Amino acid sequence: MVKNQYEGYEYIDPNHQYTYPNSTVLINKQNITNVEEAYRNEHLFVTRRLADLRLKPIEVCSISDILAIHKYLFQDVYAWAGQYRKVNISKSGNPFMPIQSFSTAKAYINHLIHTYYQTANSKDEIIKQLAKILDNLNYFHPFREGNGRTQREVIRSLALSKGYSAQIRVEQDDEVYNLYMDGTVYGDLGKLEELLCKILIEI
Repeated sequence: MVKNQYEGYEYIDPNHQYTYPNSTVLINKQNITNVEEAYRNEHLFVTRRLADLRLKPIEVCSISDILAIHKYLFQDVYAWAGQYRKVNISKSGNPFMPIQSFSTAKAYINHLIHTYYQTANSKDEIIKQLAKILDNLNYFHPFREGNGRTQREVIRSLALSKGYSAQIRVEQDDEVYNLYMDGTVYGDLGKLEELLCKILIEI
């Protein structure tokens, strides 16, 4: 797979509840309406917040901690940081979890995290369970924007709890990017396990 296969891979939100009128730009605290400027603005703030979490990660014990990570990363940009999306969304015709099913999704994510802490005691089992968490969290897609960056930080934090480093560097490594995108877009657990096998390092 090549990286440009996913270029233009954007959310479809027909109600425009989160965007400026007649625009794809998300309403932001800086009130930037230009697409390129809005992207740079978000990237700048979130990159700084990610650097903070590298030094002091948020421990992930439940879905509430996943919301806390999203809020920390996007608090400078969006008023709804750390809040569940209120609209149904899709990407390139692929729908994510409908908001009507969120209560079920929350309970299942909590179950997966609890199971991980209780039973993932070998590297193979850690890889298998992290892949399952990543796959389900991606389909859940609880936020209007920032799901990928949040879920990658969640996986990093969960790996740390078991004594491993797991840096999913999608912007720096084409192979990592393609494994991550193929795995999350198509729900391919094999690709996600291959990804985690590649990046998981004992510390």
